[in-house]
Amino acid sequence: MGSDLDIVAVVEDSDAAFERRSLAWDLTPLPVQAELLMYTKDEWEKLQVEGARFVRTLQHETIWVYERELTS
Repeated sequence: MGSDLDIVAVVEDSDAAFERRSLAWDLTPLPVQAELLMYTKDEWEKLQVEGARFVRTLQHETIWVYERELTS
């Protein structure tokens, strides 16, 4: 089953495995089926450098609702 809404979050860092990071977030109150993909800053930058298909798709289809400059 897919989701109607993909939520991408980029965090400074995380000790949790990628597959487990979003488990603490309850998305059931949202009015549509949603999936949370939580990347660390380093993972996100690596995806952009590699030009992964997922990132190219995001560059064309994403509507950013909140963006904050990550500090180095």
